[in-house]
Amino acid sequence: METFKVKRDCARREFLRLASLGLAGSSLRAEPRAQSLILIWQSGGCSHLDTFDMKPDAPREYRGEFRPIRTNVPGVWISEHLPLLARQMDKITLIRSMQSPETNHERARNRLKIGGAFLPAAMDRSFEQACMAARRATAAGRRFVFVPQGWGSYDTHRDNFRTLRDHVLPEFDRGVSGLLEDLDACGLLSTTLVAIMGEFGRSPRINLAGGRDHHSQAWSVLLAGAGLPGGRVIGATDRLGEEVIDAPMSPEDLKLTIQSLLGFNKELIA
Repeated sequence: METFKVKRDCARREFLRLASLGLAGSSLRAEPRAQSLILIWQSGGCSHLDTFDMKPDAPREYRGEFRPIRTNVPGVWISEHLPLLARQMDKITLIRSMQSPETNHERARNRLKIGGAFLPAAMDRSFEQACMAARRATAAGRRFVFVPQGWGSYDTHRDNFRTLRDHVLPEFDRGVSGLLEDLDACGLLSTTLVAIMGEFGRSPRINLAGGRDHHSQAWSVLLAGAGLPGGRVIGATDRLGEEVIDAPMSPEDLKLTIQSLLGFNKELIA
C-alpha cells in the first residue's frame, strides 16, 4: 500500500510539472498565468472510448461503432466524429488518466467543483452560441465562465452511439473547435485556460441496451491555453480502457493544477 502511494505521489508531481510548466522541485503550486477560465462541462460523463481514448484493437463490445482519425499531432488519434477538433489538437493537452472512486453524478461533480463565481450559459442558447458567448464574456473581462453542454447529454445508458453521432459530438466539435480558434485569433488563448471535462467516464463494455454506464476508474480531460504547450498526451489506460496504467490523476490533482494556474488561494480548492 505504501509503495502504491509513493508511486502515485510521484506520478502526481510529474503530471503537475508537465501540465503547468511552472513548477520547481517538489512544489505542487504552478506559476499563475491564466487571467480567465472557461469551463466546458460534458454533463453526464463523456465516454473516453468514443472520443479521446479509443481502443480500435479491442473486441467490438468495448471499442464500439466509431473509428479513430488522425489529428494534426502525429501519433494522436481521436474519434471520427470530432474532425474539427482533430485540427486543433496542437493547442490541447489531453489527459487520459483521470480516475475517481465516485460514480454518483452529484457527488462526482462536487469533487470537481472549482472555486469562483461561474456565469451559467443561458439554457435557451445552443451549445455553440454559449461557447461564443463565453469568448465575448472573457474578452469583456469576466474571469470565470461556465458552459454546460446540456444537462445529462453524455449520460448514455442506452443508444449511446446514435446519441453521440447524431447530436452530442457534432455539436461539441463545432462549439469547442470554434471557441479555441476564435480565442487564438483574437489573442486571448494565451491568457485563458479552457478546461473540458465531465464528472466521470462511461463503461468500456457496452451494455445490453447499446449504452455505456457510469465508470470512474478511467476517463479523459482536455486543457488548452494559458501558456500550456499543446499537442501532448498525459497518462494512459489499459487495452480495454477500463483502468489507468500510467500517471493516475484524481479530481483533486486536476483542481490543484487549474487553480494554481489561475493563482487561486489554497482555500478555494475545496
